[in-house]
Amino acid sequence: MDRLAQLVDLVGRAPGAHGLRILGGTWMRAVAGFLPGSGVLTQRYAEHLFPDDDRRDEPAAYDLGSGQQAALLDLAELSVDPENDEFLSAEVLDGRRVLVQGPVHPAGGAPQTRHWLLDADTLRPLGRPGYPAPVGEDVTSLGDGTWLTHDGDRVHRWSVSRASS
Repeated sequence: MDRLAQLVDLVGRAPGAHGLRILGGTWMRAVAGFLPGSGVLTQRYAEHLFPDDDRRDEPAAYDLGSGQQAALLDLAELSVDPENDEFLSAEVLDGRRVLVQGPVHPAGGAPQTRHWLLDADTLRPLGRPGYPAPVGEDVTSLGDGTWLTHDGDRVHRWSVSRASS
């Protein structure tokens, strides 16, 4: 069965007007990409709807074969201020890494864009890329371990080794 058919199987169609659902998920979870083997990456977006919700901004990995959750990360662990920071996307870079990014609002400072690398299997943080040039909020993964960002009119292509220099 190809990956799209597995995803449709995992998501399934609920009867009537209920639309698509992801097993083990919530109504604010979006599919972010495919992981190596038979996995799918999702990200939960609950920011601004329920301020007391302590399960905001969670990327999760699911096994397409079983529908079971394989990994979960509460991105509040990476936040400067978990009450104000948001994570805009989770991007599968390659078979080993996922990149999450978003603006952070340090106390008394201007908002900044930060990126974090996560292990694709466990979703545990690996570190932050140290970019030698400014990057914006938009990230486009090319699926080969590289990704694109832009700063004004300039587009930058990054790899883990280039972003660490």
